[in-house]
Amino acid sequence: MSKRQKQLLCLVLGGTLIFGGPERAAAEEAEAAEFSLDEYVVTANRMPTKRTETAANITVVSREEMEQKNITTVKEALNQAGVQVDVEGGGNSADNSYVTLNGDKRVVILVDGRRINWEQQVDNAQTGYSLGMLPDLNNVEKIEVVRGAASSLYGSSGVGGVINIITRKGTENRTTALTEFGSWGARRYSLQTSGKSGDTGYMVTAERQTQDYYEYKDPATGKVVTMPNSDFTRETASLRIDKDLGNDRTLTFYFDHLSEDSGYPVAKPGFAFYCPDASRHTIQNNLSLAYRWQQGENITNNLQIYRNHYNGFWHRYKYNINSSRYELEADGIEWNQTRRLSDRHTLLGGFDWRSTRIDYISYLGETIDPSNTYTGRNLRNLGLFLEDRWTLDSRWTFTAGMRYDDPNEYADKSTARLSLNRKINDTTNAYLSWGQVYRGPNAVDLFMPEGTYYRKNPNLRPERGQTATLGINTKLPGGTAIQASLFSTQLKDAFKDYYDIDPVNYTYTREVFNIAQQKKKGFDLMVTQPFAEHWNLTAGYSYLQVKEDDGDPTNGTGYQSDITNSNPHAYRLGIHYHNNAWNVSAALRGATGRSLEAFTSRQYWVTDLAASYQVTPDVKVYAKVYNLTNRAYETAYMTGWNAVGGLPMASRQIVFGVEGRL
Repeated sequence: MSKRQKQLLCLVLGGTLIFGGPERAAAEEAEAAEFSLDEYVVTANRMPTKRTETAANITVVSREEMEQKNITTVKEALNQAGVQVDVEGGGNSADNSYVTLNGDKRVVILVDGRRINWEQQVDNAQTGYSLGMLPDLNNVEKIEVVRGAASSLYGSSGVGGVINIITRKGTENRTTALTEFGSWGARRYSLQTSGKSGDTGYMVTAERQTQDYYEYKDPATGKVVTMPNSDFTRETASLRIDKDLGNDRTLTFYFDHLSEDSGYPVAKPGFAFYCPDASRHTIQNNLSLAYRWQQGENITNNLQIYRNHYNGFWHRYKYNINSSRYELEADGIEWNQTRRLSDRHTLLGGFDWRSTRIDYISYLGETIDPSNTYTGRNLRNLGLFLEDRWTLDSRWTFTAGMRYDDPNEYADKSTARLSLNRKINDTTNAYLSWGQVYRGPNAVDLFMPEGTYYRKNPNLRPERGQTATLGINTKLPGGTAIQASLFSTQLKDAFKDYYDIDPVNYTYTREVFNIAQQKKKGFDLMVTQPFAEHWNLTAGYSYLQVKEDDGDPTNGTGYQSDITNSNPHAYRLGIHYHNNAWNVSAALRGATGRSLEAFTSRQYWVTDLAASYQVTPDVKVYAKVYNLTNRAYETAYMTGWNAVGGLPMASRQIVFGVEGRL
């Protein structure tokens, strides 16, 4: 983008949003009466929008659903939403876990609209986050999952979509305590208290979780085996304060804390990366201050400033010798304004600025290894976005948006998004959306010195491409809800790791290249059906094809299937029974068509059970069984190490809990 284009974009944003524009007529009273948080979502368009008017595949997991189905972790909630969750190992809260949307792990993760993704690798998957970094579920009001292009609103990594964790605010005086225990010495203690006095509400949560080890089933022998060095202790706390300032102005302060100590075997015994003495220590502190205010009836402003802090120390995790320390601190400010220019025309615009300080220190034994160390580095980005939303008539909505990102370490980037939504009736909409996407290099790619384990690529370029989605959402008269979508993603310059491996000394040299092309296509279907007075059924199926072409004409291979695709054909089936004091859920999930070059089996099937009984209005008891049939399976593959089966998921685990209102 030229300097003149940058100036023009800034002028459009500033002039249109700040200095005016025609104001809309007053909203009809009937429209205001229709407003319901259950009907509206905010993540897809950065503003409250009716689900039937949103051109996206959206799944919402509400607080009510979490409580009815005895969901206790973000991972379980995402599984409930039909999201593929991949875990590098199982049973340990510190294990690397990440999500895949529309076949892509390049996903933006938000907490109350605040970006969680780090520009530095914090797990082996290099996604910039792990689900263990997110707030505990006691602090979550709902989770919005939006599949499809998100770069034009949220910037880098918005290829597969975006997930927004929306936290709870205090609306009543209430204190709840929970205790849970189960297999492998698992223990969890949780306390939550909330209240409201006048115009101020608060929500406080605290939790401690420990586990002595976990077990997995060996697919070769059929025996259940204890994973050595798999203990962990995890403590979390959060505070949210909401202040109503009057005249349509609110102020929200939020803070969350995480402290975790865990063993870190990396892979199971018998594999090159098995680390019997490794450990991981993590401290995370995040805080934000959000201010929301109205300018008349037509203009809404949202301003948020935040600081995210992450300190991680991986001890003896590489070859049982090397250690690494990560010190990451991000300061950010976000502002957006929604201006309804008329009953049929809404404009959204704003900016987000983020500056991240990165220290990465590598140790060889107790000595700093300069060939794998960089400190005092900084990654900054200024993003400007503008989206124009037109209601063409009572049924058609067209949205056009663009974003400009100006990072300090690689070339600037502009992305656009177009969508067309057809509201067929109050419960049905069909849509077509198209968007440009990109992801920039991370800190390792940019700053890691040339050394023993890393070979720099000075020509590395940001990943870029486009994605399109065609879908329909409907709710039939009998209560059957159906979501279906087709998607296609094409990337140029996608990142690909290549390893020169020394199998004798268990060492490698890693280099990142831009492959020529990566293309994905898939289909997703979810059906929810209340089939009896006290019964609900949820069923889902998804198809994913991933192919890559390295662009090397000498090998003549062209496009090749990605062997690490763990869910080419994925299936989900859930049954929920609810009657008076009882809530019982059973969930089956599985996949077929997997490659034996990456996994020990072409398919897997896992069943989880949960049941709760409300003993009194203030006391609930529950039990959960994970992996009921004790299956052996994996959801991730250690690329480059031929480590098929090296990251086993947990075998059967049983937990019991009691929750009471004090």
